Formats: sequence, structure tokens, C-alpha cells
Amino acid sequence: MKKSTMVLFFSSALIFSGCGADTTGISEESDDTGAQEQLEETIDSEETEEVEEEVEEETELVDENVQEDESMKATNTYTDKELDITGEIGPMQYEIQGIQLKIIEPKDEATAELFEVAVGEEVHAFTIEMAGENTSEEDMSFYLGQTTAITNTREQLEPDMFLSEYIDGEYLGQVRHEGHNVYVLKNSTVDELETIELRILAPTDSEFNTVGEDVSHTIEVNN
Repeated sequence: MKKSTMVLFFSSALIFSGCGADTTGISEESDDTGAQEQLEETIDSEETEEVEEEVEEETELVDENVQEDESMKATNTYTDKELDITGEIGPMQYEIQGIQLKIIEPKDEATAELFEVAVGEEVHAFTIEMAGENTSEEDMSFYLGQTTAITNTREQLEPDMFLSEYIDGEYLGQVRHEGHNVYVLKNSTVDELETIELRILAPTDSEFNTVGEDVSHTIEVNN
């Protein structure tokens, strides 16, 4: 499985879709309205019912919490896109925007080998969406992509670099970087999680001096 596909499966971003029509500015006396009414009257009622039944059947099969292809199936068990955790260390501002818990089931040997499990065996993981911004003109190093996670299940985890969306740690002046970290549980399952502590290292300047102090934030999940 390509890395780009893996990153997409672990992204905590939710996709919303909708449909509708803008009727602003349409005249009540428009000739188009009369033509549309005549067209609708010619549609066979049985065909209309058949189409509606097909749409309903397709809708039942769609689950926004499940992503699946020929390589693996990923099921979201918990999502919070409104964490709104923000902070500042020296000139660096950061955001912890969202979290998502997942259960992954590899469907072929190649994908299973990536996770070091058997085909069909469950892999439990969580995704943390983060962003950082340098408010100064000085170059800074700030590695949100190396944030350590500590769970209530007594696991200390580092981000999986292959599965994560890379968050650039070099801020050359006033720039912003964002992405997400993926953490794979080794000795517990996502349904056992209650709290996840994130420990963020303080930034360093161009002379490798530490600016500010390390910080930590605790996120409650499955509540």
C-alpha cells in the first residue's frame, strides 16, 4: 500500500457532503419553471419509485466512520474535531485540533507486514491533528512531529513516522506547519483508553538554545 493512501486512512479530517439548489433571483413567471413542470408530469411514477429505492439502498451502505479498500479496513471508534487546545512556548504557537481512535484490519499480506500482524488481525491506533506557527522572524526548530503520547493504559508511544502526515520541524521565519501524528497501541485497545497525555518539547533557536519549557496536555477520550 502506498504511503499516501495510508496517510489518508489515518487522517482525522472528516469529509462532509451535501446538496441543494440556489433559487435566489429566479422569476416566478420564468418560462423555465413551466417547462420543468411539464417535464416532471411526464416522468413515470414507477421509475421514480425505483430510483428512490436504489438511493435508499446505497445510503444504508455508506458509513462515514469506515474507510475500506482492497488493502485494509479502518473503523473510527471515537472522534473529537473540536479539541481547540492552544498554547505558546517562546515565539512558537501551537494547536492540538482533533483526535480520532481507529481499529485497522489489514486485508493482504503486504499491509499486514507493515503492521507486523497477521491478515485480519486488528491494529488499534489513534491520530492527533496538530499545527505550529512561528510568530518571530528568527528561525526556530519546533518538533510537534516528535510529540510523545502517554496513555492511561501505561503505554508510552512515539509517532509512527510512516503512517503520520509529516509536520515540518524547521520554521524559517514566520511560517506555519500542520499535519497529524499516528500512534499505534502495542499492549492495549482503543476502547480501553480514557486519557492521553501529550508531551511537547520546547523549541530551539538557530544557535540550538532551548527557548521556553516543555509542556503537556491531557486529552480525555471515550467519554
